[in-house]
Amino acid sequence: MDKTYLPELAARLLRRQAYTPDERVLEQDLNIIGSLAANLPYIADLAGADMFIDMFTEDRRVAIVVAEARPRTAPSLYSSTVLGQAAYAENEPAVFQAFNTEKPALNVRGISQEGVPIAQTVLPVRGVSGEIIAVLIMERDNSSQVQQEKSLKLLSETAQKLTDTLFNLDSMGNVLPTLIHDALLITNGKYEVAYMNKVAENLFTSLCGTYFAPRSLIEIEQRLPQLTPVFSSELDVEEVQVGGRTLLVRSLSLLDGSVLKGSVYLLRDITELRQKEKQLIAKSAVIKEIHHRVKNNLQTIASLLRLQMRRVDVPEVRQAFQESINRIKCIALVHEFFSRESPEIIEMKSCIEKIAAMLRESMLTVDSTVVITVQGDKIYLPSEKATPVAIIVNELLQNALEHGMAGREAGQIAVDIVAGPRVQISVADDGRGLPANFSLESMTNLGLQIALTLVRENLGGDLRVLPREKGTRAELVFPSG
Repeated sequence: MDKTYLPELAARLLRRQAYTPDERVLEQDLNIIGSLAANLPYIADLAGADMFIDMFTEDRRVAIVVAEARPRTAPSLYSSTVLGQAAYAENEPAVFQAFNTEKPALNVRGISQEGVPIAQTVLPVRGVSGEIIAVLIMERDNSSQVQQEKSLKLLSETAQKLTDTLFNLDSMGNVLPTLIHDALLITNGKYEVAYMNKVAENLFTSLCGTYFAPRSLIEIEQRLPQLTPVFSSELDVEEVQVGGRTLLVRSLSLLDGSVLKGSVYLLRDITELRQKEKQLIAKSAVIKEIHHRVKNNLQTIASLLRLQMRRVDVPEVRQAFQESINRIKCIALVHEFFSRESPEIIEMKSCIEKIAAMLRESMLTVDSTVVITVQGDKIYLPSEKATPVAIIVNELLQNALEHGMAGREAGQIAVDIVAGPRVQISVADDGRGLPANFSLESMTNLGLQIALTLVRENLGGDLRVLPREKGTRAELVFPSG
C-alpha cells in the first residue's frame, strides 16, 4: 500500500456513500481515485503546494483525507502525515463548498489539521456515473496575509482607542500637559472645542490681548480671522502669520471609519525661530558682500602693481612684481568664491582650476602648449583653510611653471586631489626636475618658504617636494577637520 494513499479507507468510504449498488461501478470509481492518487506527487511538485484527496463520510460535515503528497519544489505546510484524519466544515469550508455546489472553490481561506492558516483551491472529482465521489485539494500558506490583516486591524483599533482617549476629558486632563508642550486644541465633529491645554489658552490670550478661551472654531475664526485658512485646509502642516507672530499649525483628523469624529490641532509659536533665520540670512548676505568688496579691493591692488611693473625694466624685479600680483589675485579668487557660493565653505577643486587658468594666462605665452590639468575629488573647506590651501597651490604651480617648465614650450603639469580624513593635493610636472642637493628646509625660494610656513602654521599639515623619474612632484597633506 502506497504511504501517500489509503485505498482500503477509500473503498470503505465509497461503500458508505452508497450512491449505487453496482460493485463494478464502485471498483471503477475506486480506480479513478487510485489513479489520481498515483499522480498526486507530480501535481504537488508542479504546483509547489501540498495536495490532498478527501472523501466524505455519511455525515456530510466531515471528510477524511485518503491521499496526500508534499511538494519537493517548495516547503510543505505539514510536519507529519494527515492521512486518515478528519476535515471539518468550520475549518475547511472550501472542501464542503466544492462538494455541495459541484463547482471548483478557488483560494478560500481555511485552517489546516495542524492549525496553520491556509488558502485552499478545491476541485470536485466525479465518478463514472457523474456523481461527486471525492475532492482534490491544493493548499498554500496564508499566514503572512492573515498576519498583515491582523496588523491592519490592530492599527485601526489603536487609532480608534486613541480617538476615544482624546475625547475622554477626565483621563486627558492630567496626562497631556506633561507630554505636549505645544498649544493643543481638540475639537469634536461639530467643531466645538472638546479640550484645550493651558499652553493653548495662554497663546490665544496673548494673540487677542485679553483673556480668550474659545468654545468653538467659529469663535477662534471670529477673533483671529488669520487662522481661518488653517482650519479649513486639508494640509497637515501650515505656517500662518497672526498679529505679527508666526505660528506653525499641525492638524490631525480623528476618523471613525469614514466619519469625521473630530480634529487635533497643535500650534507652536515659531516667531523667534523665523527671526533668527532672517538674521542668519541677513548675516550671510553681509558676509558675502564683505568677501565681494575684499575681492574688488585686492583686484584693484593687483592692477596698481601691474601698472608699477610696466614702469620697471629689470627682469628680476618684473618677475617679483608678477609673483606678488599672482598671489594677490589668488586670494581675490578665494574671496570671489565665498561671495558667490557660501560665506562659510567653498569647493576647492573649482577654485584650483581657476588658479591654474589664471597662472597659465599670466605666465605662459600664447604659443605655449604647456597643459595644466586638475583632477580628483571635490573637497569643501572653510575660509580659514581655503585661503592657505589656495596660496600654497598657487606657489607650487608658479614654481612648476617658472622652474620646471623654464625654456620649454610644451609640457604637462597635473594637480591631483584626494579627499579623506587627511586631504592630499599633489602638483606633478614633467619638467627639468630638482637641482642637485635640493632641500626644502634650506632652500631660498620665497614661494616655497611661504608655502611651507602656511602648511605648518595654518593647516597643521606637511609639505614634501620629491624627484620623479621625469620632473618633480610636490605633495601637500593636511587634516580635513
